[in-house]
Amino acid sequence: MCRSALLVSLAFLFTLSAGGCGGLLPEPGPASVFYHLDYDPPPVDCLRSFGEGVRIREFSAASPYDRTEMTVLKPAGEVRFSGAYQWVAPPGRMVAESLGRDLSTGDLFSAVSMNGDPSFPPLELTGRIYTFAWEPNEGGERAVLTVGITLSGTVGGAEIHFNRIYRLGSPSQPGGKAPLFASAMSELVRDLSVRLQQDLCSLAQGEESAPK
Repeated sequence: MCRSALLVSLAFLFTLSAGGCGGLLPEPGPASVFYHLDYDPPPVDCLRSFGEGVRIREFSAASPYDRTEMTVLKPAGEVRFSGAYQWVAPPGRMVAESLGRDLSTGDLFSAVSMNGDPSFPPLELTGRIYTFAWEPNEGGERAVLTVGITLSGTVGGAEIHFNRIYRLGSPSQPGGKAPLFASAMSELVRDLSVRLQQDLCSLAQGEESAPK
């Protein structure tokens, strides 16, 4: 076999092995693979609504969760990033857009607009990502999500109507595969959406009034 043919064959074999691995670390090669949050909007029924519109701003994020690279937490406080496996957008944007889509399918608010919308509704939903990562867990690895969410007014004293931190973790998986991380995190955001809508429903019905 000539030298050029051998090099082509070796390159082809390397591409196959890199594409079939799917592990978050180590990185398989220079070409990045992107993932997004993928789940069906969860239906949550509520007997009452706020009767007002809400604007959802892009969530802020604590470092190191303000970047698109998938974040892997290792023992002894080590944090590593996978440049080969990334999210299509920073976690704060993905979570805010997912919740905005879900809330727009329900009846809790008369209208739902996103960060770039020029309208100025009386309510605003903001949040902050504290954890959005893949971490070792007993028996394997799991996705973890911690996010604080606030519902406040936009006029007058900007009264805070609701303030809560949600902490969620997925079941353990046997290995650190990027598709498993993306799927597990999608389920956590879906669970977050359900819990948030249930809590907001309680607030709209007068069952919950003080920030927590």
